[in-house]
Amino acid sequence: MSNNLRSSQILSPFGIGQIVNFPDEQSYMICGLHLWDNMLEVRRSMGGHIDEREFTIRESRLEKLLGVQKFKKPFPFKRTGQVNKYLEIPGVRFPQWHHCTNPRCGRMRKIELTQADRLILCDSCGDEKRKSKMIPVRFIAACVRGHIQDVPFKEWVHDGTVSNDEGEHNLSYHAGIGSGDLNSITIKCSCGIRPKSLGGIMNVSKTPDGIIYNSSLASIGLTEEERRLIDHSNPNNENANGQYCKGSRPWLGPDHMNDSCGHHLQVLIRGGSNIHYSDIISALYLPDFDTLTNPVVGKIVEDVGFNKLIDRYHQDEDHRMLRMTLEDRNEVKFGQISLQDAFSEIERLIKDSNEEDESGREHINSEIELRSQEYQYILNERNSENADFKSKVNGFDKYNDSSFLERYFERVVLIEKLKETRVFRSFARISPDNRVESSELSSENLTWLPAYQVFGEGIFLQFKESRLDEWLTQFSENDYPLIQRFWNNVRNPNPRHEGGLTPAFVMMHTFAHLLIKRLCFNCGYGSSSLRERIYFRRGDANRMNGILIYTSSGDSEGSLGGLVRQGKEKYLAKLIKEAIEDANWCSADPVCSDIGQSSGQGPDNVNGSACHNCCLVPETSCEEFNVLLDRAVVTGTLENSQLGYFNV
Repeated sequence: MSNNLRSSQILSPFGIGQIVNFPDEQSYMICGLHLWDNMLEVRRSMGGHIDEREFTIRESRLEKLLGVQKFKKPFPFKRTGQVNKYLEIPGVRFPQWHHCTNPRCGRMRKIELTQADRLILCDSCGDEKRKSKMIPVRFIAACVRGHIQDVPFKEWVHDGTVSNDEGEHNLSYHAGIGSGDLNSITIKCSCGIRPKSLGGIMNVSKTPDGIIYNSSLASIGLTEEERRLIDHSNPNNENANGQYCKGSRPWLGPDHMNDSCGHHLQVLIRGGSNIHYSDIISALYLPDFDTLTNPVVGKIVEDVGFNKLIDRYHQDEDHRMLRMTLEDRNEVKFGQISLQDAFSEIERLIKDSNEEDESGREHINSEIELRSQEYQYILNERNSENADFKSKVNGFDKYNDSSFLERYFERVVLIEKLKETRVFRSFARISPDNRVESSELSSENLTWLPAYQVFGEGIFLQFKESRLDEWLTQFSENDYPLIQRFWNNVRNPNPRHEGGLTPAFVMMHTFAHLLIKRLCFNCGYGSSSLRERIYFRRGDANRMNGILIYTSSGDSEGSLGGLVRQGKEKYLAKLIKEAIEDANWCSADPVCSDIGQSSGQGPDNVNGSACHNCCLVPETSCEEFNVLLDRAVVTGTLENSQLGYFNV
């Protein structure tokens, strides 16, 4: 394809299985990983020099957690150089249904998936020199299992199976003049059957817990009386004329367009945000060496890779291969450290490593354990210029308004340098909790996942546990409706929720959003350039109560220091007080507060007093897709100020 995306966009928002709408009304879907590998093999067969080390990423903790051998950056397209030229991310044309842009024609035609890089012209109107362009239709159909297919327009128009006669059934698409709603869009068939609008085609019926038991496509061919009999106790699952999911997975190629499924289809807008939710898991870089290690040796370990150093150490009995590797390092050549000292230090690290985890850290079995490890590491200061993680832990004795800060927080950690690895492991459709299995990303055995690394800075705040415990006494175990509504609607809980969900999590999450919005105002950052990272785990053992607000860029290492500056002695208390003040009143109040505290708002009503005017941030900045937010637990309500953690 000749269209361009940034490498980071191939993970989110345009990950595998996502529809990308390019200029000139071209619509493509990002293909599965086996087709990425095929692209490399094709380039090799054409004589191209391919060196995968250029886009290979290693992160041992995530590799073990996800069960893969490595990660790969989406390879960039290059026209110059000797290595990795002309590599493209494969895509297919989707949706296949296209229609003519000539309003007098509107002819519809299905285009082959493989014709992703061709301009499609209508062959039914105009002469050879003035053929009208065909563009993709605005609608697709998807199911909760992640399958996606074209809308069955022929069956919709004919209200059932298309008759197998000798006549042609050529469809045409006509968008009438008017309000622009679905009723103004009409599909016609050349067989002469009465044209039918798209009004109601997106309708679905759901049970109280969100399960679809009927849809407009499943009801094709039914009489009004038959439709009235359908309810959640009598689902519409076996209508002979109904259209159900065919299990299509176009991102895996043409051979995966008609697998079995049978779930209800939901018609969606092609560019809608509910078409695709990228499931990204990330990890902060933690060095493969301890705090006692010489920083120069730490730099060698980072550059060469700890696993590679272990391999070379065991390659021969005299460890000559490891010594030769160290001799070639500039740190040894230019006298920053002697060869013997470097060898001895690395030998110590190798001997200290255990068989379960070569990095010397505990084995990671879940995402909450990954966060717990980072949490403990952040709380221990690391001030090394050579590492990709540099931090300073501060108490509040030298801070302005220290008594205010000490009441609510334990400490602040200023992270001047951090590196984050972000991995695309899955995706969901219709709702973020409909995640598909990672095996759906490839039709072959999965040995790697797409990822990229970013660099930046951040502010970490650890909340005061004694204040949290005191504040939480006003909530009984099931006395917070927001969390109850969340558990009633979620079907596949986020792995991060293994640490538990309490009002404390909602408070910390909401406060993180308020900080992001205030930092954007104070520092001039774009709203999507700041991210949150919530560290929460209830209970006494391995308890976590912290938030990290950080900025990161995939294009350059480090940042300008503006974010860390806001966490220093002169500015932190002012920043936090401004964020709290922002939570006291929303420009949509009293509506935002009243609805939030009565029925809830947002998707499935799993937000309290939180809307776009006060708390919501870009979804790329939020780990929870902008749910589980409530200003009331930050500052309280007019009726109950004690409800807020920061009641003053």
